[in-house]
Amino acid sequence: MEGTGFSGFESEDGREMYPVLDRFFHAYLTERDVEKTLSLVSENIYSLGTGEEEVAVDKEGFERLLRMEMSVIPGPIRYRIMDYTEKQVREGLWQCFCRMETAVAQRLEEPVFYMTRLTAVFREEEGRYLAESLHMSEASRNQEGEEFFPLRFISGQAAKLQAEAQRGLLDILCGIMPGGIIGGYIEEGFPLYVVNDTMLDMMGYTYEEFVEDVAGMVINTIHEDDRERVTRDVFRRMEAGKDYAIEYRVRRKDGSSFWVYDVGRKITAADGRSAIISVLLDISGDVQRRKKLEEESETDFLTGVYNRKGGETLITRRLEKAVPYVFFMMDLDNFKQVNDVYGHDEGDNMLHFVGQLLKKSFRQTDIVTRVGGDEFAVLACPCGDVDAVRKKADLIIREYAAEAEAKCPRSRTSISVGGIYGSAPRDFQELYRLADEVLYEVKQKGKGQCRIHRHDAE
Repeated sequence: MEGTGFSGFESEDGREMYPVLDRFFHAYLTERDVEKTLSLVSENIYSLGTGEEEVAVDKEGFERLLRMEMSVIPGPIRYRIMDYTEKQVREGLWQCFCRMETAVAQRLEEPVFYMTRLTAVFREEEGRYLAESLHMSEASRNQEGEEFFPLRFISGQAAKLQAEAQRGLLDILCGIMPGGIIGGYIEEGFPLYVVNDTMLDMMGYTYEEFVEDVAGMVINTIHEDDRERVTRDVFRRMEAGKDYAIEYRVRRKDGSSFWVYDVGRKITAADGRSAIISVLLDISGDVQRRKKLEEESETDFLTGVYNRKGGETLITRRLEKAVPYVFFMMDLDNFKQVNDVYGHDEGDNMLHFVGQLLKKSFRQTDIVTRVGGDEFAVLACPCGDVDAVRKKADLIIREYAAEAEAKCPRSRTSISVGGIYGSAPRDFQELYRLADEVLYEVKQKGKGQCRIHRHDAE
């Protein structure tokens, strides 16, 4: 090709994409023209170079890589394309495969030559072909015959894949962000199609152990509690013909699990069946940090129970459907006397005592909330035995009285409890109003007691 010092293409006879590929690399390598190069790629360009950081998943990222590279190597790069083949996947979509030899001139030294392999996809858009996917790789001598970077295909599948189909699948996989890779057919249970060594390492398996343990089904790699949601969301997105991104837990060989961010794409496998190729990133650390922040934002730091925001959200969510429950309010009578006579430190100690007493007295599935100041609320749900809850409340009243007698006897503080039980769906505000009415009756007729009334839906 003129200006490159190389001979360029070997032949153009019967090669539809020769001129397209030629224009792209001439603008990119010879002219070093960013804007002209960008005009020859799609808005959704996927590009993967030979360097660890040479990854772009859109045109903006591709432009950033171009400008970074050209700031380091501003001068022209000579190139030669060899062993070129191409395949029309469907109308308006072509795949190209070749080897490329490039030469970078060094000051006062002989040029440095590089030999790489290129996989490219061009799509017709508004009457012209634009690059949609570019993957440049170096040949490795360390991989087995049925592996790609390295990918292990299901037993027997590799023998059925022809060389060009393998390269086509490689192009699709490399067009997605790097990470653990797993693929399954879009059928019930997602029969296993492909898995890479990174994914096997993340799960702690050898290839043979993995295939046996999951019984050939990708769904069996997913945590039991997440399978229904993942299946529903993935099928819904695939029916719409779209890519998807989803978070869920993956099982390890040892029975533990870790959180992943799964970015998936629908493809057509070599045997003509629809399949998904997914890139999975381990986000367990991010999820743990996020959950910790959520817990801290919903927890009352002094008592260790939910604060009003956290309790209100959980209670409303829990009672969206009809389910038997008991909800009651608790008020610490004469609590101002504790602070005034014994100081705020002792007042804080008593509040902490109440929080821990309530957490100890009720199930982990029940919701204990510090509503504010010296008020607490408890939702016992599901609950079909109101008498058992009433007995727990009476015991809490006695234990608090004993603690108050020991720590702050002159305050004459006690606990009053008023609540309701039923099964009608209600939000927190309605529960609070109804229980507060009962609590008011208790405080009017004598503090330090418990009353729980039935409230059915009208």
